[in-house]
Order: sequence, then C-alpha cells, then structure tokens
Amino acid sequence: MKDLIFELEKKEKEWWNDTIKEFRSKLVDEPKHYAHQILFEKQIDKKYLSENIDDVLRSSREEVWQTYLKDEAVFHSEVLSHLIVNRDIPRNILSKIIDSEFFEFDYKSVSKKELLEKVARMVGEYTGRVMPYIYVLSLSTTQSRRARAGKTFEHIIETFMDVFGYPYKDQSALGTAFYRDHNLGKKVDLIVPGADEYLKNRSKCAIVTMKTTLRERWQEVAEELSRTNIPHIYLLTVDSSLTANVINTMKQYNITVVMYSSEKKKKFENLDNVQDFRAFFIDEMTHIINYWKKSE
Repeated sequence: MKDLIFELEKKEKEWWNDTIKEFRSKLVDEPKHYAHQILFEKQIDKKYLSENIDDVLRSSREEVWQTYLKDEAVFHSEVLSHLIVNRDIPRNILSKIIDSEFFEFDYKSVSKKELLEKVARMVGEYTGRVMPYIYVLSLSTTQSRRARAGKTFEHIIETFMDVFGYPYKDQSALGTAFYRDHNLGKKVDLIVPGADEYLKNRSKCAIVTMKTTLRERWQEVAEELSRTNIPHIYLLTVDSSLTANVINTMKQYNITVVMYSSEKKKKFENLDNVQDFRAFFIDEMTHIINYWKKSE
C-alpha cells in the first residue's frame, strides 16, 4: 500500500502533541466550568441541595461527563481537520484516495447504500494509512479522560461548597509554596475554612481529600496523615467497593469516609467514621464554620 505512515518522526510527533494540547485547551473546558455551568444554570440553591444532595451529585457527574463528551467530539473533528489541511503527507494521502476512489465513481447512478459503502471504504482506508496520528490522539484522549474523572468529582464538591457559601481553599488557591512550607502532599485537596485558620489551629479545620475510586489508594491518605501530623482527614468518595474491614482500618488513622447515604445505610450504618454527604455538608461543615465565626 502506497503512502502508508508506519510511525511518526520525532519532530512530527512533537508537533502533533502540541497541536492536540492547543486544540483541547481551546475547545474543551476545565471540569470546574462544566460543574458550575450545570449547577448554576439549574439554579440549584442551598435549600434544594441540602435536601437532594446525593441525587444532585449523581446527576451532576453524569451531566458534566455528557457535556464534556460533546465538546470532545467537536475537538476531535477540529483537530483532525487541521491535521489534514496543514500537514503534507496526511493531505496528500487523502487527495490520492479521493482522486482514485471518488472522482472516477459515478455516484449519481448508484443507490444510497452503495454510496455509503464506498465512502465507508474510503474513510477506512484513509484512517488505516494515517493510524499513527490517530493512535497519538487516542492515547492523549484516554489520558485526559482519566485525569478529568477525578477532577470532575473534586470540582462538583467545590461547587457544592460555593452553593452553601462555605469558605475554603483548594490546591490552586493554597499554592505550591504553602504545601512545601508545611510539608503537605497533594492528597490534601481542600482546607476549610482556609490557610490562615489551618496555621492557627489545624485540628479545628476540615482537611479534605477526594477520590472517585479508592482500591488501595486510601493508604496514601494514611501515609499523608502520619507524615504531616494532620490530626484528621475527610475522605470523600463515590466508590461502592469499600468493605467494613477497610473502613475500620481507616478509623485507626483518623480517616472519616464520606459517601452516598445509600452506601452508608446498606453497609456501614453502625460505623461512626462513615458519614453521608448530607451529614458532611450540613452538620460537619456548619460546625466548623461556626467555630471560626465565634473565634473572630
């Protein structure tokens, strides 16, 4: 087969990776944008959220994902179009396929089915010939999706904080210097109410970490507690695979797990280091915020 690309040269691969990043940044928003857009366009207020917090969390995660997928489809279309128009080899390959397969084909005299099959073969042939470009794009998208899954959960939780009006500082607001100077690792996602309060009395703050799935990664949180001398941490998760044995082990490290109420009621009703999201936001956060209000 002529004009078949077996592997991208180093400079071409670098160009393609840079182009993918550029187009993704322009056409696909950060998870926080989608989370804010969905919740605030629905006019989710404090009262409604407090009464329906699990349902809002579930539906928001799904809607953020679906909205992202639509933007991702546009991104794929735009970046591949840019590739064909702007790179000689991909453009020439498509041009030759069109010349040999389409312009010599009397498409007016055939059925729609035959035309569809012809176009499908052309698309398949072209895709096969430029597969190294497709592979790099696919790999980039897979990595992006994995990173976004956790970030989406984090930003929905932050948006809930905004709806309730609770002060907090996330990783970007705290800054790398704060983490470095106070020996904190990236397992700390939020501090409520903030950095100043943490420095005054960390035991009266909410130190929060968020993970969609845990597996063995909760041990990283335990290590963070031991290493940094944080007295307690809230671990928010939507993981449904946790067991009572794991929960009890986490209790020894002063980890409070926050999950859907259905999960707590079904498996962990009598475990005092498990809370549902409503108890976390309504009871725990209110208690912490009120403490600092009284201290002012």
